[in-house]
Amino acid sequence: MILNPLEIERESFRIISQEFLKRGYSFREEELPLVMRAVHATGDISLAEALVFHPRAVEAGLEALSQGTLVVTDVEMIAVGINKKFLRILGARTVCLVNAEEIKAEAQALGCTRAYCALKRALALPEKKIIVVGNAPTALLAVLDHLHEGGNPPELVIGVPVGFVGAAEYKERLRRQDQVPFITLPGTRGGTPVAVALSNALLKLAVERCGSHVT
Repeated sequence: MILNPLEIERESFRIISQEFLKRGYSFREEELPLVMRAVHATGDISLAEALVFHPRAVEAGLEALSQGTLVVTDVEMIAVGINKKFLRILGARTVCLVNAEEIKAEAQALGCTRAYCALKRALALPEKKIIVVGNAPTALLAVLDHLHEGGNPPELVIGVPVGFVGAAEYKERLRRQDQVPFITLPGTRGGTPVAVALSNALLKLAVERCGSHVT
């Protein structure tokens, strides 16, 4: 029986690595920590072969984080789960507008989701942005509409919304566009654990790159 949390984590990653070797999975060096974290967070080894990375996704995210970018999330759960220590080290911060009163009023007036209105509003902010969508497919739709309308693209989109209405279709549209680097999970799977795991793994890489010690 293993009770020490660090030992549990090490053993978990050993098992995951062993499973990757058994199944013949191979990943780019910079993508592997993100894949490992997503699998660890979900307990789903098959997630590894399903995740899709734009060739510049990790590098674009690291460049943005080194400049203290905004990390825009579709829901508060994701913002809460993102590592605050890493954000402070990098001079970055999370932004989630879904519960703002003006967003609630706008969504009601337009007859659309708060997530859609919140992302459209956040995308208009002047700072560089990484977008993290894990729950609301319409938040990803807002990003796609923003790009279609000629808006300034974010530095990276982590688009892994879960759901049976729109999620698979919007993620496929994200894969087909060529305006912004992305990480996505095709189909209906996704959610907060995947989004947070990918975000925190990317943040850890960024902190390590800037020479800070992380645990």
